[in-house]
Amino acid sequence: MISIIVPLYNASAYIEKTIETVINQTYKDWELILVDDLSKDNSVEVAKNCINALDKDTASRIRLITKPVNEGAAMARNTGLDAAGGRYIAFLDADDVWYPHKLEHELLFMNKHNAGFVCSSYQFGDEQAVPTGKVVRVPKKMTYKKALSRTVIFTSTVLIDTQIVDKKLVYMPNIGSEDTATWWNILKSGTDIYGLDEQLVIYRRPATSLSSNKGKAVTRIWNLYREVAKLSVLASVWHILLWAMHATSRRILDDGVRNHLESIKRFTVLQLSMLGLILYTGIYAYVWFKIYYPILQSPLFSKDGYYFGNGLKLYVKGHVLILFIYFLILWFLSLNNGSMRIGYLKSKQIAWTQIIALAFTNIISYAQLMLIRNWLLPPWGIAQCFAVQIILAVIWTAFSSFIYRSVFAPRETLIIYGSSITDDASEVASRFEKRSDRFKVMKTMSIDKGINAVEAECSRWYGCVVLYGIYGDTRDEIIDFCYSHYIRVFVIPSVEDLLMRGFEKMDLWDTPILELKEYSVSWEMRLIKRFIDFFGSLLLIVITSPVLLIGMLRSKASAGSAIERMTCMKKDGKTFIRHTLSDGRYGWSLPMLWDVLRGDISLIGPEPVEEDRYNELSLNDRRYFYRLRVKPGYTGYALSYGKSFRLTDRKDIEESKNILKLDMVYIQEYSVMQDLRLLLSMLNVTSSSKKKQND
Repeated sequence: MISIIVPLYNASAYIEKTIETVINQTYKDWELILVDDLSKDNSVEVAKNCINALDKDTASRIRLITKPVNEGAAMARNTGLDAAGGRYIAFLDADDVWYPHKLEHELLFMNKHNAGFVCSSYQFGDEQAVPTGKVVRVPKKMTYKKALSRTVIFTSTVLIDTQIVDKKLVYMPNIGSEDTATWWNILKSGTDIYGLDEQLVIYRRPATSLSSNKGKAVTRIWNLYREVAKLSVLASVWHILLWAMHATSRRILDDGVRNHLESIKRFTVLQLSMLGLILYTGIYAYVWFKIYYPILQSPLFSKDGYYFGNGLKLYVKGHVLILFIYFLILWFLSLNNGSMRIGYLKSKQIAWTQIIALAFTNIISYAQLMLIRNWLLPPWGIAQCFAVQIILAVIWTAFSSFIYRSVFAPRETLIIYGSSITDDASEVASRFEKRSDRFKVMKTMSIDKGINAVEAECSRWYGCVVLYGIYGDTRDEIIDFCYSHYIRVFVIPSVEDLLMRGFEKMDLWDTPILELKEYSVSWEMRLIKRFIDFFGSLLLIVITSPVLLIGMLRSKASAGSAIERMTCMKKDGKTFIRHTLSDGRYGWSLPMLWDVLRGDISLIGPEPVEEDRYNELSLNDRRYFYRLRVKPGYTGYALSYGKSFRLTDRKDIEESKNILKLDMVYIQEYSVMQDLRLLLSMLNVTSSSKKKQND
């Protein structure tokens, strides 16, 4: 058992939070000993009310001791030690706060090193215990000699095993900096202190000037050297100089480097994607110098022997320009299709989008070289380049994602959900847990608990907060609270939120205005889209015709009919006949390419939904009509995530709404680049959807 000792003196403003921070520990075998040092405020009354409000089992593990005289924090802690019955001793000041896993992590760390004394790093917080960003880190191990020049052990971070450390040594002397004196006495006995470099405590400190305290700090440390360590005057001067040097260097490191370490790590890791682009360009450079430049610099002759001029002669700058253009195209395509978002997308998605970007870049570059040559060039060079790049893309993406996961731990996540989705709260949590590389769901909480309780929970230093099914003023208030307290927020949007993603900005005098158009895809985009649909479907029909023929024969044999016809909804609420293979096996959707060629549907768009299914969905939510603002598609954005009405149970209303939201993302953020990316991923989408259907 861990005995937690908390001295109280005029702590009425904090004691409720202090008790709560102990109750919420993930390690449950503890006793809490509150020692009131004759407070002048109502600390005792507040503490009693808090204890009485708890359940009987929890309340039985909390004791409140009231001292008859005021003797200071050291004597109050010693009174708590007299009453402590646990093997382990932990101190907590009344105005400090623990992270929920403080005791559990320190105890595991203690057992790992077979240590008798451990402490952890901590953060500074403001008056409300909101972290300010300043962190004090502890060394991995500290001996008595090292401790004389480093006063980094904070009382609220300490955990002591009394089976290894004599409990008598834990009693504190009644002098200034009594805690430091105690740690020195323990270290002098031969026990080393092990430091866990994990921020587990918030040191609540108001934003006041500390300049007046520097002289007092020097005086206290001098007295410790002379009275506790029994050092000579010369040795005390030497150690106080070392102490000042360590304090100064620590402040410089914290302010200049360590407190920005996360930004530095993020910058370094994200540059892995840029390094990948450089490697891909290097492969292209090899092909350029080995294959294509020798061809381009040779004189050009026709098959009949006619001379068409000298070849291309480039100097260093010319070669650099060719390779820079290739890198620039690859960077632009990678940036726009999301293949540089390491850690945000799954490794498979990043690899696939990177391969797509490479495919387009190589096609554009190959066309560029043919224009330079004004003649056809052998395609096998660029094909070999692309093949090697694909292998590298798979390896490099896996490596980069591994590095990202190693550097960035998943964020401890609080999910706050609305009253309307109480039954679906566990499902929401499970979806986030599927991305265990990014999220670690610690708690789910209903907005029914009240806005004050929600804000209090948000301020308990989760890595991020997720809002789901909360809208209107309530959501605005929570977002405002989190933003003002430097808390990262993820919002699962409503359909109306997604509609706003298609707005355009304009200014009316001095008032900013967001214009939401009734149709987000411009006529120029529609013209380009139809051009791609026509020639793309024609090309795909030619390429897949053998597969379609085999599929029709197979369907005829097994289902009695080769083609199945289904009435589906299309743009503006009209209907069309969708054609698919009757047996529903691999390649079942290939006949829909003819529907694309005729103009009934597009290559990319929202999934075509059968008329009766659409009517059923619309009865539950009229907003499904929003999907019909554009043509349905052979494949689409939602299907790229494995979401399909065809694979979704009719009773699963929530999953159907998720598909609606994904379709609205596609419509409101429509771009030709997105269509091309989804078009190239069509084969992967078709096979994965088929696998899910079979499962």
